[in-house]
Amino acid sequence: MADIELIKLKKVYDNGYVAVKPSDLKINDKEFMVLVGPSGCGKTTSLRMIAGLESISDGEIRIGGRRVNEVQPKNRDIAMVFQSYALYPHLTVYENMAFALRLRKVPPREIHEQIVQAAEMLSLTSQLEKLPKALSGGQRQRVALGRAIVRKPQAFLFDEPLSNLDAKLRGEMRYELRSLQQRLATTAVYVTHDQIEAMTLGDRITVMSVGEIQQVAPPRVVYDWPFNRFVAGFIGTPPMNFLPGILKDAGGSWSAQIAGHAVPLAMPNRDNLGKARDSEIVMGIRPENLHVAANAPAGSPSMDMKIDVVEHMGDHQYVYLRADGLPDTIIMKAPGAVELAVGQVARIHLDTTRAHIFQGRGEHAPNITLPPGFPQQQ
Repeated sequence: MADIELIKLKKVYDNGYVAVKPSDLKINDKEFMVLVGPSGCGKTTSLRMIAGLESISDGEIRIGGRRVNEVQPKNRDIAMVFQSYALYPHLTVYENMAFALRLRKVPPREIHEQIVQAAEMLSLTSQLEKLPKALSGGQRQRVALGRAIVRKPQAFLFDEPLSNLDAKLRGEMRYELRSLQQRLATTAVYVTHDQIEAMTLGDRITVMSVGEIQQVAPPRVVYDWPFNRFVAGFIGTPPMNFLPGILKDAGGSWSAQIAGHAVPLAMPNRDNLGKARDSEIVMGIRPENLHVAANAPAGSPSMDMKIDVVEHMGDHQYVYLRADGLPDTIIMKAPGAVELAVGQVARIHLDTTRAHIFQGRGEHAPNITLPPGFPQQQ
């Protein structure tokens, strides 16, 4: 297997549109790397450049230490799994999986052994003589995976392979993909716009926006320590709440002036706040860090908010709140057993030990509550 390195990689189309700004990214051998971001962020273009399906405007791609800029896709020793399955409808499952191997003049006995092995791994043994039209969506995706596996490539590239499946199948296939990659001990690069897929699949996540890498880190780090407001808002379901205000310092006691309330900040890493004193900031706080009084941490600041909508999810509920002076709806994740009624005004406590302060109001405003020495890339 092999590592993959992008060095100042850039893509500019003929009309001048910059799809990918100069980017550096090192994907380690046997790592499952997920590229995630909204539509148009450059993640699929980056993947296609790795595969050789898209030309490179500038920079360099190395696979296993070998520069592959001018190498044809078939000679890069990678396998790509597409969203559309791309199966030959007139060929059986066996013939679809054998197709690329036959083109490479692999001996029939070796082809058979590899297909049988891959079919067992993917629970396709009983489906080998069927045509694709006789298979479910999940089975078709397994066939596409099997076709890639039998080639024994240096790396697998996945372009939103689960987006055509229903929610239940997506959950099952996430597990199968992750366990398969671990069994094969191979390098994988996976593109998705679904941040749940990113969080559950990736050893590390590369978050992209407008053609630019925003943060590269393990899922837990991206969730707990987003580098900027864009990352904070994109990763997490429901997304992080953003409360605009002014940062105040009363003799070392920091607070955020939000909607007429002085909200004391109890964040453990406050050394960097001084640079934003008396400036416009946005406080980010996740739905699970808002509480009704009975569940609130002792001494946490609170605000009165009106309940607009309650979504019951079983063991928990999402509560949509409004407060005077705040422009947007606030979302709280509360225990399912808590009785909350639409139209009720509730006292909502904010656990600011888990809050983030973003300097300025822009989407890419940096997070200034990161621990000392925390790098942009991890």
